[in-house]
Amino acid sequence: MGRPLLARTALSSFALLLSAWLSGCDRGSRTVIDSQQANAGGSGGSSAVTVAGTSGVITLPPFVPPCQVPDTGSAVFAERAFSNAAPARRELYTWTTSEQVVELRAGSVLLTRTERPELGPGYASEALAELAAQTPTGAPSVDDSIALAALLSGPAFSKARYAWPEPWATRVGWPGESYGDQLVRMVLREDAWLARFDAGRLDVVDMNNAPVAAADALAQPERLAGLYFVKNAGADGPICGGSFRSGSDGYREFIIGNESMIEEWSLGTPEIAARIESDIALVQEFFDRIRPCPPRDDPHYWNLNVVCGWSSQPATTELGAYEGSLAIPSPGYVPQAMPLASLIEALEASRFELDPFVVSPP
Repeated sequence: MGRPLLARTALSSFALLLSAWLSGCDRGSRTVIDSQQANAGGSGGSSAVTVAGTSGVITLPPFVPPCQVPDTGSAVFAERAFSNAAPARRELYTWTTSEQVVELRAGSVLLTRTERPELGPGYASEALAELAAQTPTGAPSVDDSIALAALLSGPAFSKARYAWPEPWATRVGWPGESYGDQLVRMVLREDAWLARFDAGRLDVVDMNNAPVAAADALAQPERLAGLYFVKNAGADGPICGGSFRSGSDGYREFIIGNESMIEEWSLGTPEIAARIESDIALVQEFFDRIRPCPPRDDPHYWNLNVVCGWSSQPATTELGAYEGSLAIPSPGYVPQAMPLASLIEALEASRFELDPFVVSPP
């Protein structure tokens, strides 16, 4: 049995009035329907709204205007936003532990580990091995990619380090894991090549981000410095389709596995100390700007949105530039007060006494 006509009319009237009030919210100002409320001239966002409908008087909660991130004309991370379409960078940073620093200084060799203790070799190794296991098709471009995947997942590149151009963006890892708190700077050689695994495809670029034929990389594997890997829809990561998001968390990283393509690596230098201070200042400034108006997304859904946004050109908005600079959109990087404050503290804890150690591999 349906509702009485009078009840349906009352509900319909209330729905229309509520819709009008909400549409006013969408415009950044409230719609006051009650004439006495309008004549009172209350300030926006400070009082409730009274709606007179056929079913009686209904009081709606006060409308709170949407917060606005201050517009300074230039986002804090505008120059740090990173494009998957042009990944090659000569200067990279990798975090390590105090124990490994002792080993590095004693042996003067940077690439010594095949995997992180208790964490395994990483998902990139699995994705490469899966591609390498595919059956050759007879198409040169496809078969060269399969052979390249086999090379990168083989013993020649088994010892490697994870890296990123922005030290702050990898200081905090996923919950329960960390790369370390000691910063190492790497500079790749000008003639180095970089493999790229993005959207399930494998190709190669030089340090100017110009394409290199896979056949050439296979003919000269000694020029491959390592891999740029993106865990997105092509690697069991976030699935992006318009406004629809699903799948597992995503990230991106450099995996450097050929020490002969490293021109120089260093520890404890004034340059590294200055970079840490610069990063602290940048994150602090971003914290100050975003704190009044942080996003409210669930960390997992935020991760999906960030990774899906990497396929487009880096944004120039305050939040967009920050997200476009990230390597690991983990809960530790959600742009809210507590995660950002913890990130700043972690960077501050990474300060060190100068003790320069510079190595130029042969």
